Amino acid sequence: MFAEDIRLLILLIGAAISSYTDLKEGLIYDKVTYPMIALGVLFISLDLFFERNLYYLLIPLAVFSFSYLLYFLGKLGGGDVKIFLATALLLPYYRGQPFLLSALLVAALASSLTISAIMLFKFFRMSKRPKIELTGDLLRSVALGIVILLYFVALAYLGTLNTFALIIFSIPLFSSLVFLAFRKQIQECFFLRWLGIDELEEDEIVAKEFLDKDVISRLGLSIRGIISEKDKERLKSMGIAKVPVYRDLPPFGPFLLFGVAVSAFMPDLFLRLFVA
Repeated sequence: MFAEDIRLLILLIGAAISSYTDLKEGLIYDKVTYPMIALGVLFISLDLFFERNLYYLLIPLAVFSFSYLLYFLGKLGGGDVKIFLATALLLPYYRGQPFLLSALLVAALASSLTISAIMLFKFFRMSKRPKIELTGDLLRSVALGIVILLYFVALAYLGTLNTFALIIFSIPLFSSLVFLAFRKQIQECFFLRWLGIDELEEDEIVAKEFLDKDVISRLGLSIRGIISEKDKERLKSMGIAKVPVYRDLPPFGPFLLFGVAVSAFMPDLFLRLFVA
């Protein structure tokens, strides 16, 4: 790829700035991501011109499509989508290795372990926390844990996942399962906000678990997880004063920076994990 080290430097700087603003203000600014995306498009264009390799477009397209789907479902912020796209355009490969896959894998595992541990610690330290009951989230987490355990056993038996990878994957995954078992209670305690219609920001993530099913149906939020400007007008016409949304969610920017830094030192990390 054209000018890999320069691209890595740009990505590290952009990820570091985004990490800082996401950690401090809960935002990843367009004034950071848009120049990164523009430079990524320029570099990808040079790659295509000199190497005639259309595969360089596949990873950015796949990353944008998947991250935008998560954004549409209310699982990801708009700033996260843009920084992911910028990363995919700037450096889908590094030293001939799938850099982006390694960076996102490290970021996802690190965020799963860290956020799950912190939120569970804070939740169980609460003197007045919601009553723990046998809910669907708890049952689904147990069932998913059994499936994942059997899957890991099968991979180890077939030799497609080495011991190092099993350790790396299992700890964050199973800590995330514990978090998912108490997800609704944790979100209610730390992230749920009831806001007036005029207080809602652009593409606010709606807390559908706490919203009336009839309202969800009338707004077309059965699948979509974000509130648009049109939704605000509909809510006003329905006479609804306050809406449950999720605010102050844990930042992902610092974990992406960590993933980029680790993958810069170990570009072949992704392949190492899946070679016994």
